[in-house]
Amino acid sequence: MSENQHLSKVDESRDLVQQPSAFDQLKPQQQQFVLELLKHNFNATKAAIEAGYSEKSARSQASQLLTKLNIQAAISEQVKAQQERIMVDADYLLEVLRDDVEADLADLFKENGNLKPVKEWPPVFRRGLVASLKVEAIQVRGDDKQSEIVQVKEVRLADRTKLKELLGKHKSVRAFEREADSSEIHIHIEGKDALL
Repeated sequence: MSENQHLSKVDESRDLVQQPSAFDQLKPQQQQFVLELLKHNFNATKAAIEAGYSEKSARSQASQLLTKLNIQAAISEQVKAQQERIMVDADYLLEVLRDDVEADLADLFKENGNLKPVKEWPPVFRRGLVASLKVEAIQVRGDDKQSEIVQVKEVRLADRTKLKELLGKHKSVRAFEREADSSEIHIHIEGKDALL
């Protein structure tokens, strides 16, 4: 084996060794701050309090923590890990939006105009586009004094715009606050430290 091949193998083996994450290198209270930050929708003051910093100094502590590069790196890691765990990101949102836009109401009905059974509906309607289904049996008397039971079915569609907005505002998606490929994270600091 030549020296170049040997050096190449050494470089490959170094790549295989797992480097500790930025999060793992933080002190326990700093780790808790990062986790609470995600949990409380990037409210840094609340995260600092929940992580055990005193309420009196929470705002300034949060502000100081957020200036540290290792904390910023850990926040980015945790946001990415959270998105991977729940598999909701801007790409997922766009896919859902496309499916909602392309959903055809005619797919809910049979050729004769009657509503199909729910189990025959396309998944996009079963997963949230139909807000409610109301079925009423009404007894109707004809001229010949005989009764007939008629079923009235009412389908109410969900507010598609509201569903999209709620999904887009989800803390792991935040599609309306930053570009999908941006690494920018919005952090809220309450009180006078917000002016700094």
